[in-house]
Amino acid sequence: MSRPVSRGVGNSAEESRLYLRESDLDMGASLIRQSARKLRHHLNTVAQEANLLDAELETLIELSTIEGCDISELRNHLNAPKQSLARNLKTLEKTGYIKRIPCVKDGRRRLLHLSDSGKTLVAHAAKGWRNVLLKAYRASGPEVVSNAKKLLQQIADSSPEKDQEE
Repeated sequence: MSRPVSRGVGNSAEESRLYLRESDLDMGASLIRQSARKLRHHLNTVAQEANLLDAELETLIELSTIEGCDISELRNHLNAPKQSLARNLKTLEKTGYIKRIPCVKDGRRRLLHLSDSGKTLVAHAAKGWRNVLLKAYRASGPEVVSNAKKLLQQIADSSPEKDQEE
C-alpha cells in the first residue's frame, strides 16, 4: 500500500512541502540497510583478517572517535550491554589493540586508548568505507552530501522512546 503518512509541519517552506508515502519511507529504510550491509561486509573481512569478532572491531572503530573515554562513556556510545563490552575490551586489551591508562584527575578511572596496532587496524578498516563513501559523495555532489549527513545524524540521534511517542 502506498498511502501518504506525513505532511511536513516544519517552520520552513521546504519542510511544509514534504509529502511522504509509506513506500518512500520503506524504500529509504531499505536503502539504509543495504548500505549498512555493504559497509559491514568490508568490516567483516577486516575483522576476520585480524582474528577478531565483528563487535570487537566495531568497538575499536568507535573508540577511535572518542579515544580517552572511560568504559561507561564507550558503553553509552555503543549502546552495548555491560557484559558484552567487558568481554570485547578484555580481548582487545589481551591482543594489544587497546590500553587502559589511569586518569590523571581521578586515579580510580581507567581511560581507554588505542595502541599503535589498534590505530593501524582502524586505519585499514577505514580505507574500505572511505573509498565507498568517496565514490558516492563525488557522484552525488556537495548539497546532497550535506543533506545526507543531516538525515543520517537525525537517525543516529533518534531514540526508541522518542520514536514511539510520535
